[in-house]
Amino acid sequence: MFLSTSKLKTLRKEKGWSQEVLAKATGLSVRTIQRIEANGKASAESTLALASVYELSPQELKATSTDIEINWTRKVIMKSVVGLLMISSAVGMLIYFGASLRNYLDVTSGVFLILFLYSATMVTFGTNGMFKSLSGLKYIFTEEMVGGDEAKYLAALFRSQIKFMYGGALIGLVVGLIAILSNIDTYENFSLLRALSVNLVVLLYAALISEGVFRPLSIKLKTCDIKE
Repeated sequence: MFLSTSKLKTLRKEKGWSQEVLAKATGLSVRTIQRIEANGKASAESTLALASVYELSPQELKATSTDIEINWTRKVIMKSVVGLLMISSAVGMLIYFGASLRNYLDVTSGVFLILFLYSATMVTFGTNGMFKSLSGLKYIFTEEMVGGDEAKYLAALFRSQIKFMYGGALIGLVVGLIAILSNIDTYENFSLLRALSVNLVVLLYAALISEGVFRPLSIKLKTCDIKE
């Protein structure tokens, strides 16, 4: 169960108690109190002990419907990092066996996609939404959280950004194809094929970012409140 860390700290300070005093009143250890106030994760027994001391129901101590409460632990963060490394390794292996690395590097496509993504985000969700999407990227490094309305908002935002990414990639592909076809007489067969392959890089970048970052994030935020 996740409790509201801000509510717990406020309740304790209103009583003028230190964590040591609260530990004695609840019968919990000081380390347990510190851990609960840090990450909000508490067992049913600890929740009942705190609720009893504060004369509240356990439900009133839970994270509110708008807060995102997260259990930031080294183990959870490392699991997410390992997952990202596995995805990167799988993609890297395909690139290694596919073609030279320089064929996959296109700074112009990358910059265009990022600019298009956050411009579309700002138009749709406003400047605040754009900054929330940037700060929300940190949630990919955790899996133990309670989200409520804020998580639902971010999940919808990231789902929209997936569409923006593929939309930007489509625009890049069309513009690139028009440029290639309008100058087709200047290409030899090999250089034409190479130009076409480079033109596909923008779609690769969009897929990597969307499926490797935004989609996992949107699913994680959408389902965080229904996990046991």
